[in-house]
Amino acid sequence: MNLPRVPKQRWARATLGLSLLFAVAAFVYLALAGSLFQGTVLALLILGAGYWEYKKKLQEKRVARQYEAKAEEQRREGGP
Repeated sequence: MNLPRVPKQRWARATLGLSLLFAVAAFVYLALAGSLFQGTVLALLILGAGYWEYKKKLQEKRVARQYEAKAEEQRREGGP
């Protein structure tokens, strides 16, 4: 089974980009308000959650492709 290492996932990349944008906006807002440490912590939490969600979506896509490949293989062999 030849599966690509990183499947193309526009939606996953878009949500990662949105998390990055939101993290930067939260950091800038809190930094301008005088809470640099809180802004940094919040930005890191948002980035961590966004990255975790990105990796989760990629893993789900890989698993789905594996199941599809197995189902296609079974159909070719005439199995259930």
